[in-house]
Amino acid sequence: MLIFKGTPELETERLILRKITPGDVYDVFEYASDPHVTEYLTWDTHRSLEDAMEFIQYTLGRYDRDEAGEWGIVLKKTNRLIGSVGFASYDLRNNRAELGYVLSRRYWGQGIMPEAVKKILKFAFVVMGLNRVECCHLLPNEKSGRVMEKVGMRFEGIAREKIYAKGKYWDVKQYAILYSDWLRRMDI
Repeated sequence: MLIFKGTPELETERLILRKITPGDVYDVFEYASDPHVTEYLTWDTHRSLEDAMEFIQYTLGRYDRDEAGEWGIVLKKTNRLIGSVGFASYDLRNNRAELGYVLSRRYWGQGIMPEAVKKILKFAFVVMGLNRVECCHLLPNEKSGRVMEKVGMRFEGIAREKIYAKGKYWDVKQYAILYSDWLRRMDI
C-alpha cells in the first residue's frame, strides 16, 4: 500500500528533511553509536559502520517500495545529517501512523526535534491525509515525552510491557495528536 510516492524534501527554518543516502553512513554512525542516544531506543547501539549501512540499506528499500519511512535531519548551517524522523509504521485503513525519531546528543535541548516533528506532522495531516499520529517512549525517556508535548501531542496513558527490547519488556507512555487537534494549533 502507498501513502505517498517518494519521500519529498521538506524544509524548516534551520533544517532540511531529506532522504537518507549511503553517503550519510559516517553521520548515522556518529549518533547511532552513542550509547546515551540509543539507551531508550528499541534498536541496539551501532558497533560498526556496517551496522549504520544496514540501517541505510533498510531505509533505501522502504524508499524503493514508496513506504512512508525516514527523513534524515540535516542542519542547514553545517549540512550534516544529525538524526532522523519518520513513520515506524502506519495503518491506512484507520488513517494513522506511528512516529519515531532520533537525534545526535550534541543537538539535544536546542528545539531541533520539535521543529522537525512539527514539519512531519504537517506533512502527515495535509499531504498524507492522516487522522491520527501516535508516538510512544519507553517510560524512563521523559525527554522524548517533552518533545511530544511541545508539538501538541496528548498523553493517553501507559501501556504496560508493550515493547520487548534489549532483553526485557518495557512500559511505554503513549501520546497522540489528531488532525482536529492539529488544526486548532495552526502555529505548527
